[in-house]
Amino acid sequence: MSHLPTVGRKHWKSRFYLFSLYILLSFMAITMVVPFLITVGGSATNDFDYQRFSPVPRFLYSQEDRYVKELTKYFNNYRGWDRQFRAYYTEAPAHWSSWMKIGENTELSDEFALKYLKVFRSDRERQEFIAQDYSEFMDTYPMMDTQVSLEQIEAIEFLRQYYTDQYLQQHPEAKNLSNSDLRAASLKLLSDTWQTPYATYYAIKFRSESKYPMEFQSWYPPAMDPKYADYLKIKDAYRKQMFVPGLEDQWLEYAQSKGLAAKFPIAQDADQKTLDTWQQFKAQQAPASMVIPFALRAEWYRFLSENEIAQNIAGIALSQKFTIAEYNQLAGTNYTQLNTTPFPIPQDFGPKMQELWKYFVKNKYPLRLSSFEVTAETQKLYTQFIEKEIKVIRIANELIGTNHDSWDQFQVTGSAPEGFSKEEQNARSIWMNFIKSLELKYHQKTSSEIAYQKFLTEKYGNVEKVNQTYGWELARIEEAFPPLATAYTSTFLKNEGAMTKTPVLKNYRMIFDFLILNGKALGVTFILVLLTIIATLTINPICAYSLSRFNLPGQSKVILFMLATMAFPAMVSAIPAYLLMRDLGMLNTFTTLVLPGAANGMAIFILKGFFDSLPQELYEAATIDGASEMQIFKMVAMPMVKPILAINCVSAFIGAYNGWEWALIICQDQDMWTLAVWMYQASQWWKESPWIVSAGFVVISIPTMIVFLSTQKIILKGIVVPSMK
Repeated sequence: MSHLPTVGRKHWKSRFYLFSLYILLSFMAITMVVPFLITVGGSATNDFDYQRFSPVPRFLYSQEDRYVKELTKYFNNYRGWDRQFRAYYTEAPAHWSSWMKIGENTELSDEFALKYLKVFRSDRERQEFIAQDYSEFMDTYPMMDTQVSLEQIEAIEFLRQYYTDQYLQQHPEAKNLSNSDLRAASLKLLSDTWQTPYATYYAIKFRSESKYPMEFQSWYPPAMDPKYADYLKIKDAYRKQMFVPGLEDQWLEYAQSKGLAAKFPIAQDADQKTLDTWQQFKAQQAPASMVIPFALRAEWYRFLSENEIAQNIAGIALSQKFTIAEYNQLAGTNYTQLNTTPFPIPQDFGPKMQELWKYFVKNKYPLRLSSFEVTAETQKLYTQFIEKEIKVIRIANELIGTNHDSWDQFQVTGSAPEGFSKEEQNARSIWMNFIKSLELKYHQKTSSEIAYQKFLTEKYGNVEKVNQTYGWELARIEEAFPPLATAYTSTFLKNEGAMTKTPVLKNYRMIFDFLILNGKALGVTFILVLLTIIATLTINPICAYSLSRFNLPGQSKVILFMLATMAFPAMVSAIPAYLLMRDLGMLNTFTTLVLPGAANGMAIFILKGFFDSLPQELYEAATIDGASEMQIFKMVAMPMVKPILAINCVSAFIGAYNGWEWALIICQDQDMWTLAVWMYQASQWWKESPWIVSAGFVVISIPTMIVFLSTQKIILKGIVVPSMK
């Protein structure tokens, strides 16, 4: 029956009514669709833009937004990243202390990105040359003095492949194992190697490794435990550009054009021609790896700006901030920004600045970057130092692992002793204490800045030649700094499409792998849903039909009791139900998962109302035709209540598919976990990466949408049931 009569439908009131109705329905549809689109959009974000909660991510149509978004992966998740970021990107505002804040101010972030993009576009050939030199410099820079914003997705992929290869090398016969068995075997090998039991690869994180205090004077890379050794392998894979989206296909094509049968990534034992070709290709196509040299000048600027001792030496009141004006006054210079001043301090700077620098070197400069020349004088000083500090030769031998008879036999090394045994670590501690006691005239300092300045000097000769080649305007070589910004811009522009698309696909690939391939969640969920729907289509209709057709004793009380169960949350009965199932020995079984929800009071009550509404003549006619009660139930009553059965099936599906609380309580065995339980686990593991969780919500909502779309026609028929009577 039409909602409006045909007569008068063209009247302005009727038209206004219809228009209002469509507007209301459209608004309601939008309120349902937009949250889902925000979830879909959130799965394509990262720390930079997740908090925007936009249904259409801005990076899809803004290159500047993409530039800053991808830069997030270079500076994130490690100690002091914001100071390192401002050291490399001198145009970054001082208040940019988190990527969320950077992403909130789109106008400022666009302006920031545009500055670097414009510089590169205006002088592309020279900028690419600078980026290639940076790549060459990074090929030999020590890994010990670098940082990396390690992503868990890529770390897991690397470890799984590495330990799978290791397991197959140890057990060649295992190559016929299934993927799940091979994954379990490789995980066990990793757990045994690290001496830490892991139930899944996804529980592996490198939080402590990413928080190493590289700015501390006495910090040195930790003992060579197996986990740290694998962390270094992952770090080296980042330096080899193993995780740059799309680079593998480009390299294989490039190598083929050069007549090389190369693989990806390049092995250390590859022939020299392959190594040279790879370095040339990498310098051209992806010069900026995510492994970044530690910028010590960031700590020098921090010392000047925040340290009270620095202010006392400079003669600045504690209430006054150390600015570029004070710097120029002390140094006798005219710089415009503090973070563009030289590092290290040149010898011709003023005495106050020299005093500040000496204090920084003596008390702040990392000892891992210090060394000295071994001469007869320094050897004598070391002998005196060790004799004074330890006093007993026997104890000194036990500490260092030697067997000397006199103090003169203890030889000093110019740099910190290598190795990670207990004795070698003791020797390194003694060496660090010794170099701290040495006068500064003996010290030889290095850092990423000094190493890069040395690289430029050896390659171009002097600062004038560097300026001529790079188009810079350096007054002294100490102003030169590794041009990561230029190298990143080159890498971004040459791989923009893949760098934008691949991380999104990685989120979905990881969550799909986690939910589908991790454990037996897919099969368990399918069986659970199937059993639940079977129970819904049998138990509830039979109960409702019986209550409708037969005048059972105490029927009203039974109905009241069923409805009363709806007044209490399911979790109220969770503990008693768990204890009951435990006592019955039914934990970790499908029976336990299905049984508590097999009969639903509300579903029975609604079905009874539908059965009551059916004409009694239908039952009487079927009885006259000789149909049994079961035949009447199956052939007369059930077809008439298809709409409500469809609704009950959808409700039962949603309850079984999305219900994680009961499944988690009743099944401690992970092999019995459903997709919902694994999704809950994912939300706990990746709470710091909510875009991965958003991807999981999108993936896990697809079956619900399919079920609803496949049953909507049957459900809508319920609207016209009264007209069928």
